[in-house]
Amino acid sequence: MVATALLPSSSATLTKSGENLFKFAFVALIDTVLDDVIATTPPAKIPEVQAAAEKQVQVAIAKVDTAKGDKAKLDALMLAYKKAGEQVLATPPAQKFSVMEKGFTEAASSLTL
Repeated sequence: MVATALLPSSSATLTKSGENLFKFAFVALIDTVLDDVIATTPPAKIPEVQAAAEKQVQVAIAKVDTAKGDKAKLDALMLAYKKAGEQVLATPPAQKFSVMEKGFTEAASSLTL
């Protein structure tokens, strides 16, 4: 997991710069999945998919902000989104959007405070 490997492993909390680095890697992971979903979407449905994708990104960033620098929570969140993303990438094109919505929603719900 590249993103979490960049984070300091000796501390249970992150600095603001470490958290920003995490957000960058986290959004990059989500963007990779969203690009794949959009690339396989029929042109007429692209605006709908883009709107849903933007909402998913906002929810994901809000979850990162909620974790407030807790490395264990951030690692768990990254892992949940990574697993969801891998499922989307392995899914046939016609099902990618629904698998993304379900997987990312479940990943966001996985963070307990």
